[in-house]
Amino acid sequence: MKQWLVSLALPIEAETAEGAVRDFWQYLSDLGPAELPTYVWPPDDELSMKAFVEGGPAPLDPEDD
Repeated sequence: MKQWLVSLALPIEAETAEGAVRDFWQYLSDLGPAELPTYVWPPDDELSMKAFVEGGPAPLDPEDD
């Protein structure tokens, strides 16, 4: 079975680290898989990273942020 790295990065503004974590999980819950892009790539090839939304490919570039 092949291994994959899956990444999700969100800029969260908060007064404390605890608040940022709480807001992160709330944001994930609110958006859900239909709106939240997730990036996937094999561990040995970060340049092949692809974005997925709701389990399917999405035309998003993680370097555009």
